[in-house]
Amino acid sequence: MCGRIDFHMDTYDPAVRRLREVMAARFPGEALPDGEGFPGARLPVLVAGGEKAAVAVMQWGLPGQNGRLIINARAETAEEKPSFRENFLARRCVLLTTGFYEWSHEGQTKKYLFREPGSNVLYLAGFCDRAERFVVLTREANGSVSDVHSRMPVILQPGEVRRWLADAAFARAVLRRPGPILVREAAGA
Repeated sequence: MCGRIDFHMDTYDPAVRRLREVMAARFPGEALPDGEGFPGARLPVLVAGGEKAAVAVMQWGLPGQNGRLIINARAETAEEKPSFRENFLARRCVLLTTGFYEWSHEGQTKKYLFREPGSNVLYLAGFCDRAERFVVLTREANGSVSDVHSRMPVILQPGEVRRWLADAAFARAVLRRPGPILVREAAGA
């Protein structure tokens, strides 16, 4: 689940505009994704930075067995797993996207882009490690996603980003609530 994200530079959302500005000033050699973001890529994420969220550039995926990347962690067990617990409690992050992709495997494979209605941005909850790698947290899919995939990312509302980054009790509560209703559109294969 959530093996590709969508990030379009042409959106005029204030969060995307601010991210472009910060990236240009702080990370002049790093390019923002424009289109699909893939596991293993270096992507901008929001991390705790005092009173405000700070921007960092991190690799999507933690090292796993047999050289495979772990790109997602189940929200239901992230705090229990020894390999995730410390990072979930101390190093939460947020991946700013304009949507995420899933593939339907019923009959002919179809690719879908999921977005939040009325918004150009999705804030995906995750956590990172000390080596500047991150994973996206996932939960059981709600009715807007479940006919395509059984899992969906944990999605934050824009006003929740700082609390997610700073407040472990709030983060636990977010993991227990249902995901928002999303819209989907057919995407190129």
